[in-house]
Amino acid sequence: MTTGAYGGGRTMRRLNDDIMANILARLPAVSFAAAACVNKTWNRLSSQILSRPKLASALSLNPSLIHAVREVLDNVLSKPIRPHFAIAFISEKYGLRLAHMLINDRLKNRVPLVVHISHGVMGKDVLSDELREVKWEYFDYSGDHPRECNVYGNINKGVVLVLGFVPGLKVDAIPLFRPRQDPGGEQADRFLADIKAFTAAASGHESPAAIMMFGDRRSNMNSVVAKMDHALPKETVMIGDAGGCFLFNSMNHTITTPNSYVLDAVALVFAEDKDKSPDVGETEFNVVLAEGLVPFGPPFEVIVVGMNPSQEWTVFSARMEGCDVILSSDAVFETVLDTVSDPNFELYIGVTQRRGEEESLFFYRVLSGEGIHFVVDGIGLKPGDSFVFYHTDKDGAVTSRDIACENLETLKEIGDENESDVFGGLIFASKFRGKAYFGEENGDVMPLSENFPGVAIAGSFCDGEIGRGWCSFVTETEAEEEEDEETSGRCSLRAFSALYLAMSYVTASAAIHR
Repeated sequence: MTTGAYGGGRTMRRLNDDIMANILARLPAVSFAAAACVNKTWNRLSSQILSRPKLASALSLNPSLIHAVREVLDNVLSKPIRPHFAIAFISEKYGLRLAHMLINDRLKNRVPLVVHISHGVMGKDVLSDELREVKWEYFDYSGDHPRECNVYGNINKGVVLVLGFVPGLKVDAIPLFRPRQDPGGEQADRFLADIKAFTAAASGHESPAAIMMFGDRRSNMNSVVAKMDHALPKETVMIGDAGGCFLFNSMNHTITTPNSYVLDAVALVFAEDKDKSPDVGETEFNVVLAEGLVPFGPPFEVIVVGMNPSQEWTVFSARMEGCDVILSSDAVFETVLDTVSDPNFELYIGVTQRRGEEESLFFYRVLSGEGIHFVVDGIGLKPGDSFVFYHTDKDGAVTSRDIACENLETLKEIGDENESDVFGGLIFASKFRGKAYFGEENGDVMPLSENFPGVAIAGSFCDGEIGRGWCSFVTETEAEEEEDEETSGRCSLRAFSALYLAMSYVTASAAIHR
């Protein structure tokens, strides 16, 4: 009787725990957090409910910023989550400062937060519960900087909010400041030092697991991204948008920009937690690239460079490598028209730049040409730089997107075999892509949505997509191509591409046997 009564007591406690866990799992995030503080039993059950990482996201196109922010926050906080980071992609017309204030107030200033102006958003609509891609054609580069502007319009509205819970990792937002009186200068070394210091304090070593970086549209991010690419090991994933505008919250760094400095970028840094519990598994970051550019023609050499006073574009002339004949813009455009089937093509140059011992590949969009002169968007070209022309290709972009879809399917298959699963995905795609380019809805979100239905997905259309990562599931051929890319100039700041970040979780038991 005693044994039976004891066994019955344990069964009853388990039943009560199951009932209570079921109730707690239905609570919204704020009530869930409060319930976890009631007693040890509720705290233990709450920890069990949130024992695995989680990504929550929502999109609203409400024309009212206040209502839109309320809708996405209510949605992502409708279920248990203890956010370790937050990202909001918003329309420029919403107003950056107000959007940041509204989201920050609701999150109680406890979460590293980046609010970033995008050229468009991707996510699940709070009204229809369907995935959507929305692009905004209007983007005012000539007016006041969005951090200084308080004028709101009533068109091109939208916001997608992402909350992430990643046990076993520590996250913070680390800013990059540049002296205002030194437009050509940079503080990339200090930026890297801050990232490594945070990572070392969190994990005991200096290599982050991942970095999500957001750059200001009036800053030259080429050299910064290149320096980070060469300074960090290939296992550190780096992804983001180099050409928007943002405000941020940080746990350890000041938010206010000193008057003598300009805010160029901010990085959400994900570092392993050296003090994590042994029963917590590992969060992995896998990046898959879908390219959209095709090279053509021989290599050329830049010989003369000039910039406009605002340093927004560069004019240059060039010659074929090993030849003294100056390149004619008419000849280039005639060749492109004879070669490219897409009448709405975009023309780029892919420039291999060597600065010291480092060699990197950067893309510049060709704006115009006349005589022996070409005009490209952005700055950074120098005499002696080698480049090749690239053009957009719709068929090639579709093929590359389908290959990205296959690579993500491979990730899913490997995960099924190794006790890991994808719990969320982020997309950073060129502002030139989307429905107008592919002629179909959700063309860029498809690789993630088809492979991982039901998983939280969000994204941004960018003006300079950052993408760099080491994927353990790539084929041997793809690995060889990555090695070839490193020897010919590493590239982490892309053009006309889409980057897919699949965040997966490996259980502690499976991680031990890897």
